[in-house]
Amino acid sequence: MYSHRTSVARRNRYFTSMNGEMALSRENRGLTASDLRKSLTKKNLLEWLPGFPIRSWLPKYSMFDLQSDITAGLTVGLMVVPQAIAYAGIAGLPHEYGLYSSFMGCIAYFFVGSAKDVTLGPTAIMSLMVNSVADPVQFGAGYAIALTLVCGVIQLAMSMFRLGALMSFISAPVISGFTSAAAITIAMGQVKHIFGIKQHVPRPFIKCVNGTFSEVFHGDVRGGDIAMGVTCMLVAIGLKQFKTVVTDWDKQDKDPAAVPRRVRVSRKLLWFVTTGRNALIVTVAALIAYALQSQNKDYLTLTGKMKSGFPPVGVPELHSTAPVNSTNLRPCTTCANANHSGIGDIMTDFGVGAISVPLIGLLELVAIAQAFARQNNYVIDPNQELFAIGIANIISAFFCSYPVTGSFSRTAVNAASGVRTPAAGLVTASVVLLAIGVATPLFRFIPVAALSAIIITAVLGMVNIKILVTLWKVKPTDLIPLIVAFAGTLFLGIEYGVILAVVVNVFYILYLQARPHFTWRATGDIVVLRVHGGLDFPSISYLRQILRGIEEEMANETMALSTVIFDWTCVMDVDYTVVLTLQDLNDELKRKDVSLVHVALEPPVEKVLLAGIPHFQSYATVEEAHSRMHVVNLTSDFHHETDRLLKSGATASTGGDDGL
Repeated sequence: MYSHRTSVARRNRYFTSMNGEMALSRENRGLTASDLRKSLTKKNLLEWLPGFPIRSWLPKYSMFDLQSDITAGLTVGLMVVPQAIAYAGIAGLPHEYGLYSSFMGCIAYFFVGSAKDVTLGPTAIMSLMVNSVADPVQFGAGYAIALTLVCGVIQLAMSMFRLGALMSFISAPVISGFTSAAAITIAMGQVKHIFGIKQHVPRPFIKCVNGTFSEVFHGDVRGGDIAMGVTCMLVAIGLKQFKTVVTDWDKQDKDPAAVPRRVRVSRKLLWFVTTGRNALIVTVAALIAYALQSQNKDYLTLTGKMKSGFPPVGVPELHSTAPVNSTNLRPCTTCANANHSGIGDIMTDFGVGAISVPLIGLLELVAIAQAFARQNNYVIDPNQELFAIGIANIISAFFCSYPVTGSFSRTAVNAASGVRTPAAGLVTASVVLLAIGVATPLFRFIPVAALSAIIITAVLGMVNIKILVTLWKVKPTDLIPLIVAFAGTLFLGIEYGVILAVVVNVFYILYLQARPHFTWRATGDIVVLRVHGGLDFPSISYLRQILRGIEEEMANETMALSTVIFDWTCVMDVDYTVVLTLQDLNDELKRKDVSLVHVALEPPVEKVLLAGIPHFQSYATVEEAHSRMHVVNLTSDFHHETDRLLKSGATASTGGDDGL
């Protein structure tokens, strides 16, 4: 029978937190239409919807902020221009599309971004996904632009429904495995340019490895490209290491004010050169190529002519596609091989990529924003970042951009440059627009091997080997989603690999949910069983297995089981399946003369159990249950022994009467 000794204090705390009688009455009568109308006030809706963080920092903007943002914006601008040109090649687009994708995201983030350090634009991983999903070489630039619009719309819709929490299902091992495999895939795709291979090499990783080294073994390489590529990689690695040395100099200064001004200026100049190493490498390489071209020496494979001028502004064309070439900005509908398609056909061609590309874009942005928010002691809202990237992609699609997201390398440079607000993005966008408007004709002298060297040195830093050792020491089972993400991305393709990894990760979480941790101890014939974590329908069958195992173990040790005390301290909620199973367990144990007792029930759990199990024993603490059940067991033993003696005495007496 249900005991009223349940903790009154627990119940009082529960109802007090619900604001007394009003909360109780609402709980009893349910949510009415009036309550719903009151909750849907204009103020609540405005708080629920994403906003414009610019309103919080712009009124406090100072001259110091302006100086810091200009310095950071210029530094990032010099970095993004060569990167954007290189990343467009990964996406399978003409190089000018990298520049088209590098300015509008920064401008949009100025208004709606919540992280001061983040800078939006093309990234290596997003470029690879565009190549894999939109396949501009086959379908044309229109598909890449359409993918940008689709990404923006999906991300914006997700932000409206506050689905930023979906990122909780993507664990750190999955992210590490995915980014490492994507980095290796990207780097492998650039090796052919280092060797100067002009033949087409398939995109999938295994085929890319076979195709590249097959051409190398057949001698189809160019010595000039090899020399340029290897030299640029060595210089990039050397300058990157030297930047660490320059940064350490400043950290070692005990009194920075005592450092002579010329030393501080020299260090700042060295830091600026090492930070903008990509721009320096591309500039020097282009000058070398120009000098060779002026002597009519064709030693290097050059980027070639890029379309000059600003991108045309307009609604993305979603009805036709054609193969991309370096002179056509828009898909050519008059080409003989043009393929007329509607938006439905385009979405069909995108397939799972229509979901994976927006998710990867969000993943990159939120992971970067959270990392630098922790580092610089401020807080970001994942839903606000989701809103920001959605707006940025929608607007960028009208400027012939392919999908953009947060860039880790450029964000790191932005933070190291002392950025104060997202206004630095306006300066970065200005640098990119200046390059588009003025310097585009000069970019044709950039060697392809130099761009590939920049990409390889950038992405190889994304390969995380140390995490394998860390996970092996901390939790080896976390290696499973990491390996699945790595292998899936490397061998199945980037868009399928991440989806597979997320699915495996979700199933892994469900498995852990279905196998919570139980601990038990036996004191005489009383067993105390505690579950550490939730208890719901996936895990209730496991509880049956645990109880059977306890019974078998005690039977093997010739110990009788009289009482099972179930400790609910760690359980906050249960469902109907749990209630039914507990009722069955209670009946099953009763048939074995075993009592099932519940302790430390939280009010919500107690309420559900009362509704489903009319009669059960409950106590406030394990100690109280122990003492009560010990008395009950002693009384039961006494009555059992008395009955046995009475039966024995009655039998003897009867026997005596018969003998007389």
